[in-house]
Amino acid sequence: MSYPNRYDAEIIWQQGIDYSRAHHVKSPQIDKEYIFHTQGVAKLSELLAQKMSLNEEKAYVLGLLHDHGKRQDERQQDCFHGILGYRDMLSQGYTDVAQICLTHTFVNKDFSNEDYSYPDHWLDECRSLLKPLIYSDYDLIIQYADMFFEGLSCVTPEQRIEGITSRYQLSAQQEYSLRQTVTYLKTTIDNKCQCDTYQFLEIIK
Repeated sequence: MSYPNRYDAEIIWQQGIDYSRAHHVKSPQIDKEYIFHTQGVAKLSELLAQKMSLNEEKAYVLGLLHDHGKRQDERQQDCFHGILGYRDMLSQGYTDVAQICLTHTFVNKDFSNEDYSYPDHWLDECRSLLKPLIYSDYDLIIQYADMFFEGLSCVTPEQRIEGITSRYQLSAQQEYSLRQTVTYLKTTIDNKCQCDTYQFLEIIK
């Protein structure tokens, strides 16, 4: 199978947390936020998959492990966390998880480097790895679910954008690109779910 079952995924998830705690100095707050975020994305992805008549367990697993690469320090490794996760999941034979680790940041494979605040050499490698991949509804679900969590709160994607913009000091172009991405994702997922997903997910706009 190209992704682990829920039980094995939760073991991998916990091992990633344990690895990060053992090898990197991170505040308890960051640790809590990672746990809250990944569990939240997993549960929300499961709900969206159910609404779209997709495999709920697969969506949960992909959501739980989408940030697997963050078990390592990407600045210390000088490598984007999506690539770190992609490589590790490939080494374990979980190709679907590997893809999600990479695609959850890039709704558009043909992105412009100016739309992101990451170093160009990280983005160039991501673009090269993304080129042969074919996106599925699972990629869309995880990309969308990823936008509902900020700190230790469940928020609207618009509020998430405000947090990202402030935290990473995004340029006006980067913020605009992010807003366009969220609009595209919401419209697409709404159509696939045949409902307003904010209402379905009980998100207060």
